[in-house]
Amino acid sequence: MTQVTGKQAAKSAAKWGLITWLAITVVGALAGYAVDQTSGLWGSALGAIVAGLFFAVTAIVAVKTTNLGPDKLGAVILGSWLFKIVLLMASLAWLRSQDFYSRPFFFVVLLAQTMVLLVLEATLLTKAKVPYVEPDR
Repeated sequence: MTQVTGKQAAKSAAKWGLITWLAITVVGALAGYAVDQTSGLWGSALGAIVAGLFFAVTAIVAVKTTNLGPDKLGAVILGSWLFKIVLLMASLAWLRSQDFYSRPFFFVVLLAQTMVLLVLEATLLTKAKVPYVEPDR
């Protein structure tokens, strides 16, 4: 049984998340363009960008905070969560008045990206064999 560090597990989740994000982005863009031409392409691209930014912030926080204590880790996670919520609210407020994109494609791609990336992240991190304690050397 090979053990990995928390940082290795987070990097693996980030790598596979990027690959998955790219695949869903391409499929969503092609489907959006095929069904709704340019507005479908824009809707798919915007949904993918919002989901990708959320995942990127989560991945960066996971990689950078592996050596922090619980109090600092909690503060960083809370700060990143607040940052993502403010970013989401600002982007949705701006997008509400725009009409160049397909809202259904934006929603579908954002939802698909979010669900798939959350499942992928949870699966990879729960299957990582990270020891709870460090053995004495």
